[in-house]
Order: sequence, then C-alpha cells, then structure tokens
Amino acid sequence: MDKGDGIRATRPHLKVVPLTAARGMDGITRDSHYRMIRHFRRRWGTEMQLLIDQACFGLSGIEDLSDDKLIELHRDLERAMDCIRDGVTFEDAGLLRPRYG
Repeated sequence: MDKGDGIRATRPHLKVVPLTAARGMDGITRDSHYRMIRHFRRRWGTEMQLLIDQACFGLSGIEDLSDDKLIELHRDLERAMDCIRDGVTFEDAGLLRPRYG
C-alpha cells in the first residue's frame, strides 16, 4: 500500500498475544472453580450460599467475579466447610465481613 505519493508505507510490527495471557485464568480452570463452588453449595446448603452471596454482592453471579475474587471465594468455602465440621461459627472464623459501615 502506498500513501498516495508512491511511497510504500512501512508494515506495522504486530505481536500475537494469547487470549489467556490477557484474561488471566483460562476457561477450563474457571469452569472448575464454578463447579466446585456449586458443589459446596449443594453439599452444605444455605450456610455456603451466604458466603457466595457475600462474595457476589452487586454482581449477577459467580461468573462475574474476577479471577482473584473467584479463587478467594473458593478458599473461603473450603475454610467454611472445615468450620462446619469443627463446629466453629463463620463469624469466629472471620468469614463474614461487614458490608455497611
């Protein structure tokens, strides 16, 4: 291509960037976290739903969580499962965070 004056334009130096590098976590890993979070909810009931709702406050669901927040929720649910087994309240474990104030 020329610029109309007979001089060829230089070719742009383009670089291919993989989608996973730009987005962070790959789709398979995200889906694995979704499945495990849903498993915790089905297995342990409404107690886990409270933590899920807390993490998704202001969002439409777990699919809208950032990679870091999704991993944080998964870890919180694993801690919550241990709390339920050991008879420790979520408040004592620091899993319930105040939203207002």
